[in-house]
Amino acid sequence: MSVTEISASDRMIEAAGKLFAERSFDSVSTREIAAAAGVNLSAISYHFDNKEGLYRAIFKKIVRDLKLVRVELAILLETQLTAAQNDRKAYADFLAAFVSRIVDGAFSPSTRWRMRLIKRETEMPTDCFQILMEGHIDVIHDLLGILIAKILGTSPLSEKTRLEANAIFSLCMQYALNEELVKSRMGWSSIGPPEIQKIKEVTTEMILRSVNLGEYCNFTGEG
Repeated sequence: MSVTEISASDRMIEAAGKLFAERSFDSVSTREIAAAAGVNLSAISYHFDNKEGLYRAIFKKIVRDLKLVRVELAILLETQLTAAQNDRKAYADFLAAFVSRIVDGAFSPSTRWRMRLIKRETEMPTDCFQILMEGHIDVIHDLLGILIAKILGTSPLSEKTRLEANAIFSLCMQYALNEELVKSRMGWSSIGPPEIQKIKEVTTEMILRSVNLGEYCNFTGEG
């Protein structure tokens, strides 16, 4: 898609998002954003009122862009969890597929700067933190909670289940959120499909063992 086919507002969101992912909100100027997006400075106030409005729009778009991940996981949960009927191997396969989709979503080429921005927002929350939580993270946590509760025989709303969901989601995300650290420690020049597959295998094994499904570590498929 050429620059002319992308709306001015989307160009500003993309350009500003990448800048905010690398530097703090205050250190990025509107003039710099306009130049990176190839628009007039006045376009920011026209489309978003101000820099704060643009920042909020970025997080709203991140949530929209991650909708496919949420929908796929919800469909997976709805169609396969009932069919499992207390089959522990089926639960293991289902959890492996769940992990695979979260990791793939986090490492998507179009998502990488978004992961850095999400990390910054969770470490130094602004008003956009709730946009991110309510629009995406809470949804994923709730879906994971339903799955974990089914596997462990607990309530999806119990403190233990919610902590398990948080641990699993954090483990799936931490490689993408700490990409430079991972590359340095592993001696990888980049993280592409072969590396992502290794990450998924290790992560899946750790998670299966954490919910007492370790006997299926070598027999799971991604679904």
